Amino acid sequence: MQKEITEKTLLLNKNGSLAVKGYATKMNIVYNRDKVKKHPFKLKEWIFYQFIKDHYAVQLTIGHLTYVCSVTATVINLDTGEKLEVNSMRGFYTPKLDLDPEGQSFNEYKAKNFYMSFEVTDKERILYFKGSNKKFKDVEIKIVADNDVNNEKMVIATPFSKKTQFYLNYKENYYHATGFVKFDEFTLDMENSTGLVDWGRGVWPYRHEWFWGNMSTHINSVPFGFNIGWGFGDLSNATENMYFVNKKAYKVGHLNVERTENDYLAPWHLWDDEGTIELRFQPIYDNYTENKLVIVDTHCNQAYGIFNGWVKTEEGKLEIKDKLAFIEHAVNKW
Repeated sequence: MQKEITEKTLLLNKNGSLAVKGYATKMNIVYNRDKVKKHPFKLKEWIFYQFIKDHYAVQLTIGHLTYVCSVTATVINLDTGEKLEVNSMRGFYTPKLDLDPEGQSFNEYKAKNFYMSFEVTDKERILYFKGSNKKFKDVEIKIVADNDVNNEKMVIATPFSKKTQFYLNYKENYYHATGFVKFDEFTLDMENSTGLVDWGRGVWPYRHEWFWGNMSTHINSVPFGFNIGWGFGDLSNATENMYFVNKKAYKVGHLNVERTENDYLAPWHLWDDEGTIELRFQPIYDNYTENKLVIVDTHCNQAYGIFNGWVKTEEGKLEIKDKLAFIEHAVNKW
């Protein structure tokens, strides 16, 4: 069952439980943050952007777990595994983040020698970073992405076993971007890069895991992307699986997955029972990260690689050939 939310509705009831469960293709779910229960030490909020240019991945994140804030700028060479990164963590600091990923907003974080901002206007998303650390003396990033509020996207309200736990997630694909990245002598021109935003808000179990895959690219000059995910919360109302052709969303139900457990560089095979999507994924690089800080313990294998396959559209099958994207598996305590 895929329950679609087609009208604007509040996310939470007065008692902090989900008022709505299911998916939407635009931000029809109103994040009424004031109704969140078990705040302030349970709420998690973040904004994550990723852009792909050639075989480089650029990631910018502002997020918090209420009791710790983490802000990071990263560039990954997917051929060599070399990673350039600056980050700032601040305990018991909660940045003020927006309530609506589609609306005009300005999110920023300031620390010594460290500044990041995400601005959303009617036409653009403007991402900026300026800072340094012990390793890098001059880091600057500016990415300007086209913003079209009419793009269809993946929005989902997911419940957990406890009534006051929830996950509200908004993912938008196929941003077309320009700009630059500078880490001292290293520079990267972001002209014609493609990207996504992952905007999340929620209260969920301390121990949890998920699988998440995403692609933002072009096929025959047509914008194309997909979002797939499983393992996180109760997905009986809707899955996180969608693909997007020329900014139109196509919903997918349950995905079958064949993979070699604990070998993130082995091939993957994914398909649905309705015959709308089939993907074969050959990883080339595992971006493994872990963080341990007091009660935080995170492990994530983010496997980048090449996808081949097809999706079914109104015009017939659309072939996916040698496109770069990722699937990640996270196992966390936070």
